[in-house]
Amino acid sequence: MASGYLDVNNPNQVGSVQKLSVLTGQPDTWLFMYSGLAKIEQVNQDGDPFSGGQSFSPTVYIILDNISGVLLGSAATSSLAGISGSDLGQMAVESVSLGLRENGDLVLTTKLYSFTSGLNWNDLDTYSYYVSAKILLDEASISGTIRWKKTLATALTPPNFVITANSQIPGSGSQSLGSDEVEATGLEDALDSSDDTYYYVPYAITGSLFGKSVFVVIKPIPDAFSGAPTFGQLITTQISGPNMINLTNTNRHATDVNFEMIFQQAPR
Repeated sequence: MASGYLDVNNPNQVGSVQKLSVLTGQPDTWLFMYSGLAKIEQVNQDGDPFSGGQSFSPTVYIILDNISGVLLGSAATSSLAGISGSDLGQMAVESVSLGLRENGDLVLTTKLYSFTSGLNWNDLDTYSYYVSAKILLDEASISGTIRWKKTLATALTPPNFVITANSQIPGSGSQSLGSDEVEATGLEDALDSSDDTYYYVPYAITGSLFGKSVFVVIKPIPDAFSGAPTFGQLITTQISGPNMINLTNTNRHATDVNFEMIFQQAPR
């Protein structure tokens, strides 16, 4: 293969995949260990093993995991495993590094080198890797509060709202409006009734939120309230925070995405 990415979930690309996670003595800090056999199948443009003075210097990226957190430290190594040829010539692992990217991908980068001379040939088929990474986990989240006037309605037993982070899927044609897809769901916290005018309910959404543009949707559950007007429906409207949210591994939290519940009267 030329330089490129390998998928640990594809046994034709990475074999003998193993992962171990251990909680350290520090809060929310884990030691993750990964190992496997990367199958790079070195061939030339004709699909044959490299020969006759040809060199081969790929950079191979293996996405080991997807994690929301901070990489505190790591140790990584790669070693040649499956090699053959009429004259092994020069084969080497030139460099190995580990990085945690903006989208949460934990990526092992290995730079390899192979050279044959004269009429000889060689085949660099696989290399093994071992990685240990110390990571402070910090799950991506969107949070805020939902408020409504006490004169509007009284909350019954929770849950009182359906809370989701949605992405928008474009329509297939110019006349199509597209559709929404739920990317993560949220939970509400205990109701706060200490204010004279409003009820407040904090909420939080966690889940797979990296690399996506999402917006928060909060729908009141009609049967979870009493005392609301009857000719219409309870709805929420966003009153603060970004409408579209893009979380990354260096910007993992969106806060103060707040909503107010109001009554929308039915058309007469």
